[in-house]
Amino acid sequence: MNKLFLILAVVFAFASCQSKKSESKENSKTENNNSATVAEKPIKEKEEKHSIPFTIAQNYFVKNDVDKLKYPKLKSEEEFDKIFGSATTMGKEGKPTKIDFDKQFVIAVVLPETKYSTTIEPVSLKKKDVDELVFTYKVDTGEKQSYTIKPSLAIIVDKSHHGIVVVKEAK
Repeated sequence: MNKLFLILAVVFAFASCQSKKSESKENSKTENNNSATVAEKPIKEKEEKHSIPFTIAQNYFVKNDVDKLKYPKLKSEEEFDKIFGSATTMGKEGKPTKIDFDKQFVIAVVLPETKYSTTIEPVSLKKKDVDELVFTYKVDTGEKQSYTIKPSLAIIVDKSHHGIVVVKEAK
């Protein structure tokens, strides 16, 4: 009788541990899905009068033959494809962000090649004058790496927000 009770207790304990693991996996999947969804949603600036919403273009890289941009506003797929290649990885979050150039355009920032870990983060996109959009970004430089990178950032903006694009780094 004691052996039967002991066996049932061990089986019950094992079964309860398994359900916690699956709950944990479900929670992490939900969190991962939520973070991917957030990245795809337009980033809305603080409720300022002249702020413009945008979406960060994910999973693209700057082609090796591109040194710098002549103009940061890319209005067509042809212009975009001359500068960026798609970097598809496995999973739902691994697909490049879709860009509909009939309704949207891209503002791109490409920095010179560097051996330092570097990220570019958007700060704001605002309409300054009637025909001027000002995109402000921040650069975070990390540790030295054993390889070089070409830091870049591309944001997607609705074509209803038209004008000359001015790009500036926040200090």
